[in-house]
Amino acid sequence: MKYILTFILALTMALPISACNEDTPQDERQEGQKEEQKKFDPERYQRELEAYLCHEACLTKQEAQAIFPLFREMQQKQRAIYMKKKVFDKAALCDNKAAEAVILAYDERELAIKKLQQQYHKQFMKVIPATKVLKLIRAEERFNRNMMRHFSKPPKMQHNQNKNK
Repeated sequence: MKYILTFILALTMALPISACNEDTPQDERQEGQKEEQKKFDPERYQRELEAYLCHEACLTKQEAQAIFPLFREMQQKQRAIYMKKKVFDKAALCDNKAAEAVILAYDERELAIKKLQQQYHKQFMKVIPATKVLKLIRAEERFNRNMMRHFSKPPKMQHNQNKNK
């Protein structure tokens, strides 16, 4: 009788352990899929951005065909300016002159980007109405903010949200 009870007890304790082991690979696969979804794909980003901008700025196909080559050109030039940033020097945290140099370089880069945007916004207004250019600018800001929110969410938080739905 003791052997039977011991066997049944051991069997019932082993079942939850094996169930946990079966769930783990599936959870790992789901986590892996979510991680893959979070990886940045520049082509996908560009497609989604342009679709979002078309919708939010109410662009016609002709307007989109005219504006997006300019828009992509502006983005490339902005990236080039941004990538010229100097490597952050840890010594700048302790040295006032080094910190000042880093701040001035940062400000110069930001001003260069803003001047570039101003140039292109003027070109945009020659192609499409100013109201649509303003909608385009605001839509781009919203899109990028939403993308940053998406990438900043921890994977576990997204996993729990999907279970609740």
